[in-house]
Amino acid sequence: MEGSIIRATMAYDPQLDKEIGTREVAVGDAVYIVALRSYNGGEPKVVISMKDSRFPVRRLTPDVFLKIADAVRELAPAAPAA
Repeated sequence: MEGSIIRATMAYDPQLDKEIGTREVAVGDAVYIVALRSYNGGEPKVVISMKDSRFPVRRLTPDVFLKIADAVRELAPAAPAA
């Protein structure tokens, strides 16, 4: 296989998924759910969604971004060191 890239990946194990912390951030009438999650035992990621919505948030106004950043700062100490 000349020119091919072979990546060694770990099989997905849902038992390794963890929700490290969650905060609700209210801005005006909107409520955002900010969660710190680790998938398959990997490094924690920030997940932002609106309450009662099944889709992640794609765009944020600056004031919403700053309030969410404060929530992430509160959640970050709970994350295990990489």
